[in-house]
Amino acid sequence: MPFLTYPLALMAAAALPALAAIYILRNRYRRREVSSLMLWQFAVLSREGGAKVNKLQLPLVFFLELLALALLVTAATGPRWQLPAHARPLVIILDDSASMLAGDSAGASAVSPNSPRTKAVVALDELLKSRKFLSIRLVLAGPKPRVLGSAVTTATEVREVLAQWTCQSPDAALDAAIALANDLGGPQSQLLVLTDHAPPGSEFSGDRVQWWAFGGTQPNLAFVNATRTTHGESDRVLLEVANYSASAVATAAYRITSGSNLLRSATLKLEPRARQRLILNLPANTPAIEAALDADNLAADNRVTLLPAVRKRIRVQNSLEDAALRSLVDKALEASGLRSSLSAAPEIILHNARATPAGTNAWGLRFLAETNAATPHTGPFIVDTAHPLARGLFLDGVVWTASTPGTNQFGLPVITAGNTPLLAVTEDALRRQQITLHLIPDRSTLTATPNWPIFFWNLLTWRARETPGLVESNFRLGSEVSVRAQTNSVQLILPGGGTRMLTKSAEEFVLEPETPGLYTVNAGNSSWQFAVNLLAPEESDLATAKSGKWGEWEKPEEARREYASVLWFFVLGALVVMVTHLFLVTHSKGRV
Repeated sequence: MPFLTYPLALMAAAALPALAAIYILRNRYRRREVSSLMLWQFAVLSREGGAKVNKLQLPLVFFLELLALALLVTAATGPRWQLPAHARPLVIILDDSASMLAGDSAGASAVSPNSPRTKAVVALDELLKSRKFLSIRLVLAGPKPRVLGSAVTTATEVREVLAQWTCQSPDAALDAAIALANDLGGPQSQLLVLTDHAPPGSEFSGDRVQWWAFGGTQPNLAFVNATRTTHGESDRVLLEVANYSASAVATAAYRITSGSNLLRSATLKLEPRARQRLILNLPANTPAIEAALDADNLAADNRVTLLPAVRKRIRVQNSLEDAALRSLVDKALEASGLRSSLSAAPEIILHNARATPAGTNAWGLRFLAETNAATPHTGPFIVDTAHPLARGLFLDGVVWTASTPGTNQFGLPVITAGNTPLLAVTEDALRRQQITLHLIPDRSTLTATPNWPIFFWNLLTWRARETPGLVESNFRLGSEVSVRAQTNSVQLILPGGGTRMLTKSAEEFVLEPETPGLYTVNAGNSSWQFAVNLLAPEESDLATAKSGKWGEWEKPEEARREYASVLWFFVLGALVVMVTHLFLVTHSKGRV
């Protein structure tokens, strides 16, 4: 709602210089020659020259007439003023995704004056100067929306809260943030979205929501994938670079370093919208590596850090009595690459006994291959696909022969055929997992299918996840990081050097890193490090960025209810000035 309802009435302000001209020009007299000045009471000095500057002397009535005209012109514009009692709460939704820091090709820095975040802050500051709100709340739209601070009322307080708007998230859940803002502000609140792309859908009604976008289409080169995995006795690094340009062929110069050592440096040539992969094999003891691209429109996706892959090896004791079955199991364990060369203090014991094997930390996998009442099963098999042991199993066409169990079902079934459990799991009093596998190998085809090594891969991976430490060392920004520790609290060292203490609320600590970089977890005498990288193709693609404003908070007739006309104030002021002017003119008549 503008302050002036009828701004065209400002044309009447032309009367102000006209009034000034009347008073100034009336003091200009024509030159006349006379015979003598002796009969004049005073001599008028010539103003045509000389070293002395004569001040312009205007009567008081001139200033009263000027003020009266100014008040009448202002009244003619129909001024309105927002009523404090009718001000509404404002909830601002801040897009926290990394693309909000995109700059131009010259700078591309996080504080670029051309970034959407900087433009949004300037526009918000202008809004808060021109309009008052009952209260102001800010909601940060990252992968999970959250509220920034408490309610504020002034622009200065808003700027202080905006310091937490870092724009380092891999995406922005704007729909969830708008829903949170609506619940936070209530039905009378007004919502403002600050982002760098257009609202979803071809038409945006914007019921109580204004959508302001400050982005712009720009080309960009980015790392969109980066992994470092075990490959035998070495590490394999996979990097993927994308050219997010609609028309231009781009050259991408990259460097891969490990500390002060340069591992590889080259230049890629990428077609528009194309991607290219880089594969690098490294010794397993190579420390953290860093890959970097030349600076462009978005700096956040030009650098990745990859730590050595985690190599957890599980100590397995194979105590199976059948030599043929023991050989089949050993081959599957070796193929997984997760079996330790040591068997002392085993973490998994393979056996045929019905009793739980000794050992306070060992899981048990018992094979029951009794041939009495054996039945071949060809399906359909019921598989609990959410269980760690069943991931990736495909049992169609498999012949699975097993004996019919008695009343003891040996735990919770994971794979069944009809009412016959084939694979069951239970947890004992020491919180060890005891797994029972009903299988007669020489009468089944399971051991000849890929399901056999997959099952043991799942078993060793599941056991590795239950050991202290990390399962992986490199994560995408936005993913959860699970850490197992034997202590009740751990210290998390952030990339910037800050620390945070975490208390265990479950069997493992679940971390949600908010910024890219290297993190360290200290738990007693143990310490683990992991890297977090921004790998978000949707954020790196700046081709969909837009600028514009959509939606309105209310209809014009509703907005007028929040504003009161102050025309009477200026009219009353003009009347007072004119009465004063009349009084001065009346009482000055006849005076010399």
